[in-house]
This record gives sequence, C-alpha cells and structure tokens, in this order.
Amino acid sequence: MRFGLRWNITAHTVCILISLMMLVPLLIAFGASFKPENEIGLATPWPLAPTFENYLRVFQDMPFAHYLWNSIASTTLRVLGQLVLAVLAAYAFTRWVFPGRDLLFIAVLGAMMIPHSLVMIPLYVMVARLGWFDTYLALVVPNLAAPFAVFLLRQHMLAFPKSLLDAAEIDGAGTWRTLWLVILPNLKPALAALTIILFLECWNEYFWPLIVTQTEASTTVQVGLRRFLDSELGNQYGPLMAAVTLVCVPVLALFFLAQRQVVETFVSSGLKG
Repeated sequence: MRFGLRWNITAHTVCILISLMMLVPLLIAFGASFKPENEIGLATPWPLAPTFENYLRVFQDMPFAHYLWNSIASTTLRVLGQLVLAVLAAYAFTRWVFPGRDLLFIAVLGAMMIPHSLVMIPLYVMVARLGWFDTYLALVVPNLAAPFAVFLLRQHMLAFPKSLLDAAEIDGAGTWRTLWLVILPNLKPALAALTIILFLECWNEYFWPLIVTQTEASTTVQVGLRRFLDSELGNQYGPLMAAVTLVCVPVLALFFLAQRQVVETFVSSGLKG
C-alpha cells in the first residue's frame, strides 16, 4: 500500500509539472495580450495597467475577423464531413460481412500510417486541375477521409451487444433506422471525443492551408498569423499575443467542455477489437 501511495503521488506530481510546463506559455501570452506597448518588455506576467487596445488593433490592422470566419467555416464543414463518412464506413465494417472486408479495413489502418506530407503534392495537383485553388473546397474536400475516425468508431460499434441490433431488426427497423435510432444515440460520447480531436487537427493545421490559399477569401487564422509576423506590424507583440489568445480560446473551450468524453472514449475503445 505504501508503494502504491508513493507511486500515485509521484505520478500526479509529474503530471502536474508537465501541465504547468504546457500552461505557463499560454498564461504569459494571455497576460501580454493585455499589456500596453510600454510594458511589453517587463518581466511581470500580468500587466500593471491592463488594456483592450491590443485586441482592437488585431481587428483594425489586419482582416482577423475574416480569417477567423474562414477557419470556423472550413473547420465546421470538414469535421461534419469527416464524421458522416466515418460513421457510414464504421457501420459498414461492423454490420455486414462482405468479400474483402478485413483486407479493406487493413488498408484503412495502413492509411493512418502514411504521413500527410507524402500525399500533399498529388492532392495539390488535383486541387489545381479541378479549379478549387483558393476556395473552401480545397480546404475541406481533400481531407474528408479520416482513417483514425473510422477505426475509433468501429471499435465502439463492435462493443454493442448483438442482441440490440437483432431486436431492432425484429421490430422492423431497417438499415438506416437502426443507424439513426440505435447506433448513433449510443455513440454520443465517442462522437463528442472524435469531434474534439478532428476539430483540433483541422483548426491547428498550417501547411495545407498555406499552399492552397492565397487571398483573404479563404485564408485561415493560422496562415493569417504568419502573414501578421511578416508584415510591418510583426514586431508589435501586444497585438500578436492578442491574436494568439483569440486563436486558442475556441479549442480550449471545446476541450474543457468535453474532456471527460475524450478520456472515456480512449479507455473504452481498446476493450474490444
């Protein structure tokens, strides 16, 4: 018991230290976003005279509102598309037995191991030939396939009691009604966690939006921050920290709202294969 107690204390201490290492830079950026220009060089983490001027300048000196809207719109469309395709694919893998099913699922798992950078050139050529360059289609469509999402949802569907599906079939529920009325309601925790993961991946993506966008019509916030650094305002750290804070707020809020589902989903996804 003493060894177990010491191990728990050590493990929690390490986790707290790692959390602080992750949290301190965010707190510094948050504090600097409220500092006036004459306090940026001070070592104090919190401003002596807080001001919202930096946040106002973010929207006045750069089209940040447009960048933010582009990120919200493209991320929402992409995540919704990924969820729909992943649910349908996982449902097919678990509900029916068809020739080549296992081989096809192995191919899905293999796709998880291919770095996205290896397929960017052919995807870019496809986008250019289809005339999608500098549009939402370029940001959304090439990334709709999410192998990890298919794998995660399949693991959860495999854990469903077969008697539940048989009862739905006896009651006269067809394929779509079973999916809509039986499968999806029991997938809410997994879907919530998967939404968080896919949202984070899409929201933080930088390189793909960089190569397929050019004008403000489709530029996302990540690329917009890079353009802010390259502009004549790039050495003004107050507005920059304000922009960074605004970019972090949506993902942090989304994660804190559903962090329990994220943990529970990853624990239960490995219970049955």
